[in-house]
Amino acid sequence: MARRYDSAESAKLLLEASGVEFARHGIGGARIDKIAERAGVNKASIYTYFGNKEDLFAATLEARLGELAHEVVVRSENVPAYVGQLFDFLCEHPEIVRLYEHEGMHYETTEVPDFARRETYHHDRVALIREAAQGDDPDAESIFLSLIGMAYWFIAAPQVVRMIYGPVDDAEVKRRYRAQIMETARRVVRAD
Repeated sequence: MARRYDSAESAKLLLEASGVEFARHGIGGARIDKIAERAGVNKASIYTYFGNKEDLFAATLEARLGELAHEVVVRSENVPAYVGQLFDFLCEHPEIVRLYEHEGMHYETTEVPDFARRETYHHDRVALIREAAQGDDPDAESIFLSLIGMAYWFIAAPQVVRMIYGPVDDAEVKRRYRAQIMETARRVVRAD
């Protein structure tokens, strides 16, 4: 029996494969033939489904960020849990951090794919942080950036983590750091 052609499955496989390739090599260094080979699909499929390499990168990042947004939800009543969940998700999916890094090096700030929609997404989270933070006119933008930065930095610079913690067991380092950033979030927003 002949194998049935499934365009949705092929597109999904290409997004998964491109996530690995783009995270490792960036937009300029990623190779279309390697992505197709990793996905087990025809190279021409990439151009059919996604257009060019930059469009594939944008679709890949959008897919990964969609997973993140679906899995890690911030609520004004429990910002520390959000920070812990964000940290956990990024530890499980470090390619998201790498994709963000490559995006930042490749594009001018306001020229990143889907800038306006993503800006709105972040402003919505800032509003939740503002609601959670107590005190007179909290700098919710800086608080939010600091909180996500704490979760991202651990993944973005593992060599620095090793320099700071030394030869401590990785699971112990993650446990300690996760507890600390959640406590920091609790103190910063003063919301239990």
